[in-house]
Amino acid sequence: MTSKAKSKSRFLYLTTMAFSCIAAVVVACNDTATTGADDLGVGTEDLSVLTGGADLTPIPDGAVVVTTPDGGSRLCFPASCQGKTYLCGNCMDDDGDGRIDSEDSDCLGPCDNSENGLDPAIPGGNNTKCKMDCYFDADTGQGNDNCYWDHGCDPTKVNGMPSPESACPYNATMGVGGGLTCSTAQQMQPSTCKSYCGPLTPNGCDCFGCCFLGPQAKMNADGTKTGVWLGSYDASGKATCTTKDVADPAKCHPCQMVASCEKSCGTCQLCIGKDKLPPECFPPPPDMAGQPPRDMAGADLSSGGGTSDPSLCPPSLCTNNQPCGLPGCAPCQAGWYCLTGCCTPPPG
Repeated sequence: MTSKAKSKSRFLYLTTMAFSCIAAVVVACNDTATTGADDLGVGTEDLSVLTGGADLTPIPDGAVVVTTPDGGSRLCFPASCQGKTYLCGNCMDDDGDGRIDSEDSDCLGPCDNSENGLDPAIPGGNNTKCKMDCYFDADTGQGNDNCYWDHGCDPTKVNGMPSPESACPYNATMGVGGGLTCSTAQQMQPSTCKSYCGPLTPNGCDCFGCCFLGPQAKMNADGTKTGVWLGSYDASGKATCTTKDVADPAKCHPCQMVASCEKSCGTCQLCIGKDKLPPECFPPPPDMAGQPPRDMAGADLSSGGGTSDPSLCPPSLCTNNQPCGLPGCAPCQAGWYCLTGCCTPPPG
């Protein structure tokens, strides 16, 4: 072979090897798409962003990935209210406080259109300010849920402040609807009211939006309870009650709670205004010597430390459905809402 022929042969050999290496690199880079344990099949689930490793994590249908204040991420399922999605169920931090939907203390269910106040703020939600129906769905005025109360039944007055509303003069003998009077409505509500509105009512409230919240809340000598009216408004009709104003009777008007549909809040339950549990609610492992459980960073879980250990989600949080709302609890299923520690189905 001549010198020229040898040079041409060497060039062809090197060129072939180079293309072979490039092909090998391409195949290696696409290995997860063709073979091995990390194969990605064709399915019905979307694929999320990377979550700490090289694998892609599937996102359940209907879920949204939201960013948490600590820079992490989690899944959120939008929750609807009678076919509509409001601010407290849209998986967004609408008021910019770093808390989304059920994590925001101003959100009291999917039928809540405000993340910065305790009034549901649903347009047309209540066109009859005195007569009340279930407060925690899309239409708080009387007519369809068989819950009966009238603010005119409320005897609570503080230095002339509306209690709960000045437009509803006190009349202890009036009828409130459904054949009930002020006194009988305190003692009983129709079963339809309890079965429908009961699950939608946060722990610590009655079904009409009067809640045992803040320094105004008190037990009375006659056995009744004074709370605050979440739907309080001023003379111009503007909602005024927020979690920051529960001590101010001019903004969160005092009200008498309706015992017949009140939802209590136990020691080891979450309720309106209470988002942490005392240490005794967490059964410690034997080696903890009676101390509350702690995560790997030493954070006291009873004060809101982070963990994913499901054993740290006390079953006492919810007696009927899946417990939720604490760091050790699993998220509620798609379409359900975490309401004061209990996964709640959407209202029909």
